Amino acid sequence: NDFEKAIADSTTIVLDVRSADEYAGGHIPNAINIDVNRAGFLYEADERLPKDKTIAVYCHGGVRSRKAASLLSDNGFCILNLDGGIKEWMSAGKETEQ
Repeated sequence: NDFEKAIADSTTIVLDVRSADEYAGGHIPNAINIDVNRAGFLYEADERLPKDKTIAVYCHGGVRSRKAASLLSDNGFCILNLDGGIKEWMSAGKETEQ
């Protein structure tokens, strides 16, 4: 619920750190996709994400988003991580889009 409240704020950026195929299969509305396991993740994040806004990060189950949250936080981003990932999000009946 805290994650849902945070992303309701238009100044929060939602970041899906799964693969492009996973993202295409369904994601949180308005999420940006940058795969944390691809080479150049931090470079792409620096290019596409503002450091003056909160970045709400998620993956499938929480492991990759914790990795991404740590990398991004260490590089000056303000991070909020969705514990349990989109799997928990969908189990709770929250909105997704394709």
